[in-house]
Order: sequence, then structure tokens, then C-alpha cells
Amino acid sequence: MAYQLYRNTTLGNSLQESLDELIQSQQITPQLALQVLLQFDKAINAALAQRVRNRVNFRILAPILQNE
Repeated sequence: MAYQLYRNTTLGNSLQESLDELIQSQQITPQLALQVLLQFDKAINAALAQRVRNRVNFRILAPILQNE
């Protein structure tokens, strides 16, 4: 799933570690942790879609070959 791309960020990793600790201490269920991660995925993608306005355009300059 493309949404999961941002789970490997510092914020995503910290969230996963915190959720793992809560599961280990039996304060939340694994199902709830999964729901939290899915909500994080949706929220981070929505925030980036709204706030990131810059786009990158690449232009390749190649020499023009002339027939001689």
C-alpha cells in the first residue's frame, strides 16, 4: 500500500515503537494499534497533499545529433 510509505520516517517509527510498547504492556490490543497506524497513514498523506505545493520537474538536455 502506498500509504505506508511514511511509516519509515522518524515520526512513523516512533509511533510504531510506542504502539508496540502499549501492546506489550497490554494497554491496547494489536487490532487497535493497527487502526492507529492506518489512521496515521491516511492523515500523513492528506496533510502532505494539502501542504506540499512544490513539484519537481526534470529536464534532460541531450546533444542534438546531426546527420553528416
